[in-house]
Amino acid sequence: MANEYWVIGPDGNEYGPASLETVREWIAVGRVVPSTLVRTAALPPVPASTISELAALFPPDLPDAPPPFPGAAAIPDEFRAWGFIEQGWKLVMDDWLTFAAMIFIWVAISAVPYVGWIASLFISGPIMVGIWRAILARIDGRKPTVGMMFDGFDRFLDAFLATILVGFLVGVGYCLFLIPGVILTIIWIFTIPILAETKLGFWRAMDESVALTKGYRMELFLLGLASALILLLGLLACCIGVFVAWPVVYMAFGLAYRFLEARRRSAATVA
Repeated sequence: MANEYWVIGPDGNEYGPASLETVREWIAVGRVVPSTLVRTAALPPVPASTISELAALFPPDLPDAPPPFPGAAAIPDEFRAWGFIEQGWKLVMDDWLTFAAMIFIWVAISAVPYVGWIASLFISGPIMVGIWRAILARIDGRKPTVGMMFDGFDRFLDAFLATILVGFLVGVGYCLFLIPGVILTIIWIFTIPILAETKLGFWRAMDESVALTKGYRMELFLLGLASALILLLGLLACCIGVFVAWPVVYMAFGLAYRFLEARRRSAATVA
């Protein structure tokens, strides 16, 4: 079966599925340029120039255009935990009411007497998919909204299964002298954002997270320690600060996720 493509436009909307011939036409009229983000059904969006069959369609003298989202965050060239947190703070501050509202609503749902914990058991996965979409949208230069936290129900089953399985295995790992739990937390840390951006099943998403974190697990552990300190400071601020601290932590890990994606694309291009 021929590949189908989804193109992310400058307005942040996704256009597709489109055949290779349709994408060829879009390239001819300038709707798709080398830096335009494009995804296939099973992969996250990447610049069109990094997809071999699309790269061959661009004229050799065509200059690369600016990124499709002018407000996109600059991804650092090196992994620095405090650098991600500092940048995450700046990104959150632009939309802090939106992100604080998301965390408040999620806490409020979980705190409902008797039924809150049951509800959170079933909807925590898709809710987190929605929150991750909002986090990554802000990093990519798009405007996040509170409603985005409920957009993840299109991945309900995979998000639910991933949350249950990862939660169970990580819990068992922490019971086994702590260290296995820490390792499993790190290698599967990006399972939900991968589900948020791709059509992969939960097991493939877990595999992708393992592959994505390879070579940077110690750095992710240090980012986790720094994040724990940020959350502690949020709790000390009369607990209210946690509604800002949590989004900052998510944003920092979102930046780490984009950094690792860029590293893997670069390695694939070289190969």
